[in-house]
Amino acid sequence: MTEASDIERVVRALKTVPEKSLLIIEIANESTTKKGELDYDKLIGKQREVNMAVAEAKAYSQATQRAIRALSDLPARKGDDEWEP
Repeated sequence: MTEASDIERVVRALKTVPEKSLLIIEIANESTTKKGELDYDKLIGKQREVNMAVAEAKAYSQATQRAIRALSDLPARKGDDEWEP
């Protein structure tokens, strides 16, 4: 592989990672008690939304893992420090 193809591969991998705020964080922030703990009664009323948020977080995680694997598979260049995921 050439350096140009390595760079292209990295760019393709990074483009698969969605850039966004995760819904699960938003739901958690909206569903807390005055003490800052999760309010499970509020979450029960949002079960469908919570399920969608969990699926979104899992998809984000999988895309991130693919990008990490693509980066980890690249050969180290002379003078580069080796990195272990």
